[in-house]
Parts: sequence; C-alpha cells; structure tokens
Amino acid sequence: MLRSASAVRRVALVRLGSAAPMGQQTYESELQAALQRRAGGRWIVSDRSILPMRARHRVGRRLPLRLLWAAPYGVAAAVGSVVYGRADVVHRLDLRCPPSGRREVLTIHDLPPLRFNDEGSLPHWAARSARAATAVICPSRFAAAEVRELLHVDQTHVVPYGIDPERSRAEPLSRAELSTLGLGEPLVVHAAGASARKNLGLLAAAWPRVLREHPDAFLALCGPPHTRRDALFADLTHVSYVGHVPPQYVARLMRTAAVVAVPSTYEGFGLPALEGMAAGAAVVASACGALPEVCGDGALLVRPDPAEFANAIGEALSGGGAVEKLRATGRARAASFSWERAAADTVAIYEAAFS
Repeated sequence: MLRSASAVRRVALVRLGSAAPMGQQTYESELQAALQRRAGGRWIVSDRSILPMRARHRVGRRLPLRLLWAAPYGVAAAVGSVVYGRADVVHRLDLRCPPSGRREVLTIHDLPPLRFNDEGSLPHWAARSARAATAVICPSRFAAAEVRELLHVDQTHVVPYGIDPERSRAEPLSRAELSTLGLGEPLVVHAAGASARKNLGLLAAAWPRVLREHPDAFLALCGPPHTRRDALFADLTHVSYVGHVPPQYVARLMRTAAVVAVPSTYEGFGLPALEGMAAGAAVVASACGALPEVCGDGALLVRPDPAEFANAIGEALSGGGAVEKLRATGRARAASFSWERAAADTVAIYEAAFS
C-alpha cells in the first residue's frame, strides 16, 4: 500500500564519532538540531553515531570500521542496513560510514584524502556508495566540483553551512584572561587543525613580517595538538597555543581578535572564516578552495604567499575606514548563512528523494 503524501517519515542521521570535534562535527550537531526544530510531525529525525572499536566515546555503536572499509560493498551495506534501524531515508554525514543499500542522502564536505597524503584514506567502496546515493549534499560549489571530478557523482546539491547567531554576541576575553594565556592586543587568531592543507607554514612564515610592522601584535593558535604546529611556531615570539578549546571559547577569542587568519589551501567550506566574519573580526584568507565562495567581499583574500599574507594581516591590524567597512561587510555576509536555511534545503532534498 502506498503512503500518502502527508505520511510521517523517518530519517536516520548517521555520523562518525570524533575524538577532536572540528567544523564537520559542528555541521552535524547544528544541522541535527535545526532539523529537529523544523521537522514537526512530518519527519522523525534520529541520531546514529558510529564509533571505531577502540574509541573512548561512550555514546554510539561500535563497529570494526577498518575491516568494513576493506570489506566488499555488499557486506558493508548489509551491516549498515542492520545498524541504522528502520528509516525511510538514511542520511550519512560522513563518507566513511557504511552505506545502507537503501534510499540514501550523503553529505560530502570535501575530499582531502584524495588530494593530500596526510589526511588518511577512504573506504574502497566510497565512490560506489556516493554514486548509489539518491542525492549528495556539498557545502559549496567547490566541494561539489571535487565530488563530480574525483568520485564521478552527478547528483550533487549545494547546501552551505549556517552560523550560530550567538557567536556574534560572545563576550570578548578580558585583559586578565588574555594575560593568563600569554596574549595581548591586537590579537590575531587561527582556529583549525594542522594538516598540510591548513597551510600553517604560510602563517609561520608571515608572522615575523607582521611583527616588524606591528611589534605589539599577538597570535593565538587553536586546534588539536599537532607536532607540525609545534615545530613551525617553536621559535616565534608573541605566539601562544591555546589548545583544542570548546567552540564557545573560540567564539570569545574571535570576538577579541582584530584579525582571524585562514591560510588554508584546500577547504570544502571554511567555517573559521565564516565564524571570524560573524564575530566582527577582519578575516584574512587564502584565495583557495571554497574560501572565496564563502567569504565573498567580506574578507581580505590573497595568494598563499608569505609576503602577501603578512601585508594583508598588517593592513587589517592598521585599521581605518576601509577595514571597518570590511568588518561590516563580513558581519552582514555571515548573517546570510543560517542553519535553519540549511535544514530547510536538506528537508527539500529528503522530499525530492520520494518523487
């Protein structure tokens, strides 16, 4: 018997647990919350967290992921079908989660494992599972182009990330709090990982040039611990590694910052750039990947060259009317990104899966 158009449907949101939550995990949590607010009685949204067998997390279904990534597609899909339970749509939020063999929507943020040798690897069935999905969601046109080129997937849909409005209202750090961290003002913030594509070498090379013109500036580095970051900044002054701190604390740092630096050469979206604009900082970013698409005219976009990057940071630190206009443009642009809109667009994709 066919369901009526108004029938209640179930969607299973499947995510891969992470010991070091970053931008992707922000997307997963914020999208789920927005979907649940929007769903009403039309959709029942449930969370399915998948964990490696040795993960320290306590919430989620443990699976032998390494074995499943090497297993035949049919075996992985059979496991996924059982683990995800009854659902009308399975929405995999990570390409590494096993497929289900059912009606699926898949989010692919970007494909760094296929571009960089320090970003791990994908399951051998990853491309097949992406092509089998009813729809593939990407956060940018750049990411969608990557998916079409590298996985040969045609059914892509661009649904940008949103931004929590509270980030623009976070309380800046006090002078005492900055002093405790070994920081002062004016402040430059970098909040991301330290893999090769994050291009921290560019920021490290630019920083001494920045200090020559702005000797009172300080640089705060946030993100999971990494030996690359340690080595790059070990001998540089006015630099403090804050650590892998909660998003609410990153928001406070960005609200304090004069500049948010995003030197990445490859981003499927670039959430720190959007967060920096929302916080009212002047964002200096590489004109690479999805960053020009996300930032538009709300950031200083430059080639990933140490001199150009340093000059852009120096220009932003110098302030003035042009910089204030840039900040205002960035805030306005950030305000146009909404998790509610992302949820609405995602639900529309769910609905289209049944047409």
